[in-house]
Amino acid sequence: MVEKPDYYSIKHWLTTTNHKDIGILYLFTSLYFLMVGGSLALLFRLQLAFPWLNILDASAYNQAVTMHGLIMVLWAVSPLAFAFANYLVPLQIGARDLAFPRLNALSYWLYLFSGLLAAVTFFIPGGAPDVGWTYYAPLSTARFSPQPGVTLAGLALVMLIASVTVSTINFIVTVATMRAPGLGWSKIPMFTWSILFTVLLMLFAFSPLAAGVLLLAVDRVFGTAFYTSPEGGTFLWGHLFWFFGHPEVYIVLMPALGIIGDVIETFTRKPLFGRKYILLSMAAASFISFIVYVHHMFNTGMHPIVREVMSLTTESISVPFGIIMLSFIFSLYKAKIKVTTPFLFAIGSIFLFIIGGITGVFNSSIPLNHLIRGTYWVVAHLHYAMVGATLFGLLAGLYYWYPKMTGRMYNERLGKIHFAIAFIGFNVLYLPMFIIYDMPRRVYTYSVPEWIPFNQLETLGGYIFGISFLLLVYNFYKSYRVGAPAGNNPWGGWSLEWLTQSPPPPHNFDFEPVITGDQVTLYTNGGQPEPHIEHMTSLPMYLSLGVFVTFLGFVISTPLFIIGVILTLAVLAKWMWSDVLNKFVIPEPVKSERWPFENTSKLKLGVWILVITEAMLFAGLIGAYSLIRVNMMGEWPPGPLVHDVRLGGINTIVLLTSSLTVALAVAYSKFGNERNILLSLLASLGLAGLFIGIKAIEWSELFAEGFTLTSSLAASTYYVLTSVHAAHVLGGMIVMLYLITKVLKGGYKSGGYEGVENFGIYWHFIDIVWIFLFALFYLL
Repeated sequence: MVEKPDYYSIKHWLTTTNHKDIGILYLFTSLYFLMVGGSLALLFRLQLAFPWLNILDASAYNQAVTMHGLIMVLWAVSPLAFAFANYLVPLQIGARDLAFPRLNALSYWLYLFSGLLAAVTFFIPGGAPDVGWTYYAPLSTARFSPQPGVTLAGLALVMLIASVTVSTINFIVTVATMRAPGLGWSKIPMFTWSILFTVLLMLFAFSPLAAGVLLLAVDRVFGTAFYTSPEGGTFLWGHLFWFFGHPEVYIVLMPALGIIGDVIETFTRKPLFGRKYILLSMAAASFISFIVYVHHMFNTGMHPIVREVMSLTTESISVPFGIIMLSFIFSLYKAKIKVTTPFLFAIGSIFLFIIGGITGVFNSSIPLNHLIRGTYWVVAHLHYAMVGATLFGLLAGLYYWYPKMTGRMYNERLGKIHFAIAFIGFNVLYLPMFIIYDMPRRVYTYSVPEWIPFNQLETLGGYIFGISFLLLVYNFYKSYRVGAPAGNNPWGGWSLEWLTQSPPPPHNFDFEPVITGDQVTLYTNGGQPEPHIEHMTSLPMYLSLGVFVTFLGFVISTPLFIIGVILTLAVLAKWMWSDVLNKFVIPEPVKSERWPFENTSKLKLGVWILVITEAMLFAGLIGAYSLIRVNMMGEWPPGPLVHDVRLGGINTIVLLTSSLTVALAVAYSKFGNERNILLSLLASLGLAGLFIGIKAIEWSELFAEGFTLTSSLAASTYYVLTSVHAAHVLGGMIVMLYLITKVLKGGYKSGGYEGVENFGIYWHFIDIVWIFLFALFYLL
């Protein structure tokens, strides 16, 4: 038995995989980034209040605005929601932990180091990015922004996307397969539902952004012209970014709506009005969010009919959110409300969202969109709908679950004072922006005297809002030390987290919750904790550190880059070796509610979700190919005139044959036939290596003929897409080596074929992608 480190020791927090510990790490880290992003906001608000003082010059101002937006949206507000998600989702569904504890730790450490990588940009030559948080191309390309900070922040975003992908897989699998017996979909608490909708949005939104960032990185590092050519340019970036960017608004908002639902149910002492309609509206809003993003591009010269259609879709998204808000308001009718701090923040969130929602409807009007685009009207609308509603909702959750997380009650009077000051400060900050709606955003100074008093009022509101958080810090710190004991259920809540201790034990429950109808029956399990001691590992932290050093070295130092690569590969090898030795095994839940995945293991479901994220990545890249090729009209050379169709066809046969040998390995593994499993995997590995070798020969021949990475957009697109595919093939080869090693160690003597079968899902997907690429580049 491994000795468990002290809970308050550094070693514990560097090696923990327990979901509650990871939640606490997310909480403190997101609050730290909230402080950093907020400090940047106060700094540039001071510049706008006294523009003649030149507190910030144009470059420093743009750096502050860019990093404020990036940090607040990606590293502060959304991760704060996932602090609650990590801590509470397993508790709310009666699970012991998330489905994949080590991956959960990895998602946190990738998030932390990605944020630090972004922050490093302030301290390197050229400073932080100054291109705006939307990273609009071609402004963000090396031609117009050559400073290395833009590249480094882009790599930080890649790390964050990896973190989000891992987290998405974990939460979907957890909610789908690990619910307590009897906890059907209709009985899941609102907060857990909101997290499920959030990760589903993440599943489809972040991979296209990764595709866009990849093309930007290739432009900046290798000199291609995806975003500096008229065939791609700002139109290409707009599609890839806003396909992510508009759903991101709801990725940030959804958890707050879930918290509000739980808080209202608890403090009104009655079920939510129209609960099923709220859930249906959340589902509708999630779907519609992917088809409304084009209103951000009304000024790009698109076809009038397309603009009209997108105007309607933009307006339509107000319908589901209107239903949600009305349901929350109707839930208050004739309720015996207990007015507490979390309830006040929940009501404040509803109020702010209504203002943000109403002002957002104006964006659907094409003439008004032209008028207010790039003005402080948009800034005010965005902050009311996305920041104010979200942050107040999350603060409701922080006060609501503070007694559960600490076992102590906070000072209610100080909490209500905090709400009052924060609410006043927020509105003083953003309401005047609607009045000076014609002031352009992203300007560090101005010469219109009528704007000065409004900007000074806004700055005053910003400082009031920021200072209000000192009350929260003082309240929570003092309450943690001397606050009254909270008990298990101080609010009289109905969801499962209120049935266990405050704070919960490492294993969450000393009993097995079983739901029958509206009743929860508690079956004792003797209080035996799940052995999280064996689950503690430093590998996720070191792997994330290796990626951090690799990306940092890539931009500023070649020796540092080499050290990072070595560290990353060494940790990956150790991680895989520990899996070969079965040092970290998470059994399937013996009893759980998992319809419709009764016959699907957690790992297999996770692989299918991974395949969806990869499919969206390739969809983004193929979408970019399609846009560029259509815009090039007849200038794109036909595939058969450039590429060797015969050689490409041979390579296609090679790769498809590897799918056959992988299928044979899966079949043999079901019978524990280790010899044939080994032969099949070795054959698959050889065929994959042959595919890469033929591809390398083909590339070298094309380069010799002048068809290089930067020779044309057709060449750039070909090399990028086939390189990304080749990287996936190489990744598959690494997994094959792992499986071969496991066979040699006797890992499949008694069946246990799932690892080979799950790899087969991934490998067949990679082969299908190649069929599309072969057709697009070689045959068309």
